[in-house]
Amino acid sequence: MRVGIIGGGFFGFHIAQQIERRFGDVRVEIFEREPTPLVGAGTTNQCRLHMGFHYPRSGYTIYQSIMGFDRFTAEYSEFLSDVDENLYAVHHDGLVSVEEYLAVMNSFHLKYEVLPITGELLRRPDDYGLLVKVLEKSIDVKALRERLVRRFDGVLHVDTPIDEVDAAAGVLRSGTREFGPFDHVINASYTDPNMGLPEDKHFRIKWELAALVLAKTSLPPARAVTIMDGDYVSVYPAYEGLHTLSSVAYTPMRRYDSHDELRADYPHRYEIAEREHVAARIAQDVEEYLHVEHDQKELWVTAKTKLATDMGDSRVTEVRQHDRLFSVLCGKIDAVFEASDAILREMR
Repeated sequence: MRVGIIGGGFFGFHIAQQIERRFGDVRVEIFEREPTPLVGAGTTNQCRLHMGFHYPRSGYTIYQSIMGFDRFTAEYSEFLSDVDENLYAVHHDGLVSVEEYLAVMNSFHLKYEVLPITGELLRRPDDYGLLVKVLEKSIDVKALRERLVRRFDGVLHVDTPIDEVDAAAGVLRSGTREFGPFDHVINASYTDPNMGLPEDKHFRIKWELAALVLAKTSLPPARAVTIMDGDYVSVYPAYEGLHTLSSVAYTPMRRYDSHDELRADYPHRYEIAEREHVAARIAQDVEEYLHVEHDQKELWVTAKTKLATDMGDSRVTEVRQHDRLFSVLCGKIDAVFEASDAILREMR
């Protein structure tokens, strides 16, 4: 069996690994448009393995996070660390009340510990109605990236943007080059899940350029704080004692309704971020809410795909099939098994 996967990101490599494990006689080829694989949203993110506390307005996202948490932990345990003091603070002016937040978490039987609200971390502690400590994990995305590439047994094509998918024939085209035929094609490209699908099966989606600051902070390596739920901020452990800084107001630095417009800006994303002082804005927003000092080490900028109906809290993963093509709407990293399971159930 021959399988072609579009997209050399986390979803693409994970799905390839699951296929190689399931089928003995298989040749998997991954096609990545960038010179280096695993540089997109799957490995440049908050580094958080979610349990659902981040998504009080999307029960389905909570469900997918819960269902994926244990399996992700079992599969990638060597790249995960406990976040010993993982705090969520619910703001009085947020999009959900304290009562609503707790009702949602309780409905999913999520475990948390209510803590006293103090000014140690939170500026203006009277602005908050709830502080909880919860169980989640941190993902060492740097080590995970290296491991996925090293253990892939197939063929990796870099600098190979796929322009066209012939789903009936199982053929991929990149400029004048043609690849295949493949018994199965999997589109895990993240930003273009509609490529190769007929119009009636298209996902209704939109896009962002999203930025995160990777920094050395004044927090201990295993401490995190996230303010819910609205235009607030998060500081979360990453790797090597560093944290990611994100801001709901400034992390989505540009928004798009057109994939072509996103693709036009994407090669210039770091220039755009520098010109618009995105890193400084994220840092200033974090300082507005938290007593956290930081020394920036890197700025990560990548594309993010969302459902067009998303109002800021839905990150579902879904697979749609057409002829030999499986197209993946890639959601949260912890929901990756939703995609691989759906594909493996249909592959022969």
